[in-house]
Amino acid sequence: MLALVAPQHLAAEPARLDPEAYHRAVDYCRGDVPQPTAISPDRTIVCFSAQTELDVDVSKVSQLAQDGLFVLRGYGGKRDTAMSVSDLLRSRNATVVVFDTCIYQCADYYFVASARTYVVKGTIVVWQHALSDCQVTFREPHESSIPKLWRAECPDGDRWRLVFASDASGLKRFYADRVVDRDHFRPLPDSEYVRKRLKRLYDQTGQFPGIGWMLSPTSLKRLFKAEIIYEAYPESQEEATALARRFGARDVIYDP
Repeated sequence: MLALVAPQHLAAEPARLDPEAYHRAVDYCRGDVPQPTAISPDRTIVCFSAQTELDVDVSKVSQLAQDGLFVLRGYGGKRDTAMSVSDLLRSRNATVVVFDTCIYQCADYYFVASARTYVVKGTIVVWQHALSDCQVTFREPHESSIPKLWRAECPDGDRWRLVFASDASGLKRFYADRVVDRDHFRPLPDSEYVRKRLKRLYDQTGQFPGIGWMLSPTSLKRLFKAEIIYEAYPESQEEATALARRFGARDVIYDP
């Protein structure tokens, strides 16, 4: 079924912005519904909630109505499935609604799956590398003089593999028409502020820090074509840290 999902351009006209409908959908998904994937009787809402690597039930996502809502929290399952399902969501012009926490594949793929993402208040979205035991190197990218994490040598991996498997099959295609500047974009997405903080932490210890980072609405707009709406982006590092602790996420760098 995954192979049948063909890439399409982001929808030019997202469905009507309806925060009340998004909150009703979140309430539905918080209720007594099957885990990790559920679909509403009218097929307008698909819920996906997984705090482990459990994958989405693609058969349920395939039933989502046009202009429906994909409501999720958690880790986002497996990478290849996340990319394929994201293409399916885009073909349905779905609105992605994120609540509580979004990390790993949730942030890497589902967060920018379709033409619009709505983040409800009290939610934390975190990008992070799993590189705390790796040697890393930084390099100045073409568009900035601020060094970006470029590659890593890990004990159980290939020597100096490209970080985040940025040369992995399908990854460049996935981001190609979802990012503003396809020529200079390299996963994971970050900002110059985040790069400075990561480099400083690495210089202090000689190890890549076990820390994640946020991206502000301004940073996201520079990176991605999707309309990403935060109902209430955290206003400080303290607020971001409190959210991370509330949901059991690792420490985060707040992107102002």
